[in-house]
Amino acid sequence: MSPFLESLRRVFIKDDADQRSSPENPSTDLSKPDQWLVDLLGGPTNSGVAVNEKTALSISAVWRAVMFLGENIASLSGDVYRNLENGDREKLSDHPVARIMREPSPLYTGFTFRQSVQADAALNGNGIAVIRRNGAGEFLELRHVRSRNIITRYRAPMLVYTYVDHQGNTFSTDSSNIFHIPALVLDTESCLGKSPIKVHRENLGLSIAKTQYGAKIFKNGTHIDGYLSTTDTLSDGAAERMSKSWKARYGGIHNAGGTPVLEQGLKYNALSMNPGDAKFIETSQLTVQDIARIFGVPLHMLASLERATFSNIEHQSREFVTYTLRPWVKRWEDEINRKLFTEQEKAEGYYWRFNLESLLRGVPETRAKLYDVYMKWGITTRDEIRRLEGMNGSSDESGSVHLVPANMVPADMAGQFGKNSAQTESRNENT
Repeated sequence: MSPFLESLRRVFIKDDADQRSSPENPSTDLSKPDQWLVDLLGGPTNSGVAVNEKTALSISAVWRAVMFLGENIASLSGDVYRNLENGDREKLSDHPVARIMREPSPLYTGFTFRQSVQADAALNGNGIAVIRRNGAGEFLELRHVRSRNIITRYRAPMLVYTYVDHQGNTFSTDSSNIFHIPALVLDTESCLGKSPIKVHRENLGLSIAKTQYGAKIFKNGTHIDGYLSTTDTLSDGAAERMSKSWKARYGGIHNAGGTPVLEQGLKYNALSMNPGDAKFIETSQLTVQDIARIFGVPLHMLASLERATFSNIEHQSREFVTYTLRPWVKRWEDEINRKLFTEQEKAEGYYWRFNLESLLRGVPETRAKLYDVYMKWGITTRDEIRRLEGMNGSSDESGSVHLVPANMVPADMAGQFGKNSAQTESRNENT
């Protein structure tokens, strides 16, 4: 048994009475297959192709969308903070939660962990990791497990997660040992997110069928779009030999552009239907738009730039952060705060927060105008602005001073300020 499976057995409780069918434990009726088999091989579609995780990722737009979501979540910086009584917050980079998020496992970095869990959630509807602790409750590891190996059941008053190993054995644990990032949840008793590739099988199946159709056209040779005819009667053997000879000489992409020579009364008949007439390219563009809608990713981020301009790209990028990334970030923050902090730490104001500001800062000109307003009105200091831009603070203390306009004073000091100004003017006149 692998060390990982052994560690899982210590987290989960083995449930011998609940054996789930699997390829190694084939108790499913293939005429009415269990869900694991449908998920593995792909559900049926009207286009005639199976759609599952593997075939969905073969679509370039799906691959890019899933990769893009995973990499953006993984690249966000974050840390543990504690609320102070005066309303400020204290950054605690050495807190156990901060350390486990930076180094969740000996097998991978924090970036890889967040990317894998997020990609699983975006593609399959659920990103799941096992929270391993020692006897003292200290973190040992956050181990990502494939969501397809997890089933859930509600056993009042808790949610039970069951891990299914490669032999079909099941091991159960309560939700306190599971780190779970779901997509859209409709059944709150299972808390499992809906899988986009299951919900949108037909749209994805159309894209896969289109790709296979195009590949077969190129294989057979798009430069000859017709058929051969003759007034002579051909035997079955002669017709088959002629077809094979034609394909060998003129079929395939490597023979594209060749000029056929017809003899023995053969006639070539061109067909009016071709990929252009079927709006092949237009169908491809519509498929990319559908995938962009499914994953909430702007078209220009999937390299579809037909209607893109500089101004709307910047606006769409900010919308992507606000309306697509931020909901995912909220899911991550809520799960970290709910599962990784103790009840006492929660009561004392400890929490995890990702930094989205860096993605919302915009272009340098926009940031410069914002910083100018912040500094003039005393919202931030020059050193705070420098650190936001990745620079060190000033060499002296002048950069940490809050500046305010000279003509701006608190309302209750306006009279004193006027009196002081009058006295100063009187002294100036006397001198």
